[in-house]
Amino acid sequence: MKSFSKKIARAVCFLCAALCFLTACGGASSYELNETTFFRVMSNMLYYPEQFLGKDVSLDCFVYEIRDAETGELFTCGVRKCSSGYGCTCGNDTIIGFILVYDGQIPKARNQSADTSDKTWIHIKGKLESADKKYVSVPAYADGKPTETLEKIYFYRFLVGELSEIDGSGLNYYVTK
Repeated sequence: MKSFSKKIARAVCFLCAALCFLTACGGASSYELNETTFFRVMSNMLYYPEQFLGKDVSLDCFVYEIRDAETGELFTCGVRKCSSGYGCTCGNDTIIGFILVYDGQIPKARNQSADTSDKTWIHIKGKLESADKKYVSVPAYADGKPTETLEKIYFYRFLVGELSEIDGSGLNYYVTK
């Protein structure tokens, strides 16, 4: 009876180890960030980028242009809006997404400062360039007004293989779950 119990215990341990390996070590070959997975997958990507390297990633996002306050460099990004703590830490809402690297034409950002879903929405498919985060310095805000300090928003560079402009009327501008 002890031998049978040991075999069962070993089988359970093996199964648990296999499941942990497949989920923690990037068992998926591609990732689809949609309305219910966007925030979770992006949060995981920020902490465990190695799991996503070499994997196809596709998502719907809006075009956002951001100028680095230190260097003046302009970045075109694909983002969604989320609660603070993922990006800037100023206590206000922020953006979460990617700096886009694309050989083709990226549509211009629209209504990017307005708190509305009426944005330039795109569907992109591609891969992370590397596990190295790029930060962009932006003015910090307090009580809705810019302060003299700078915050850093971290992005990964996303090598876009496919890009199409889409109707974002059915998409959530704000993702938190």
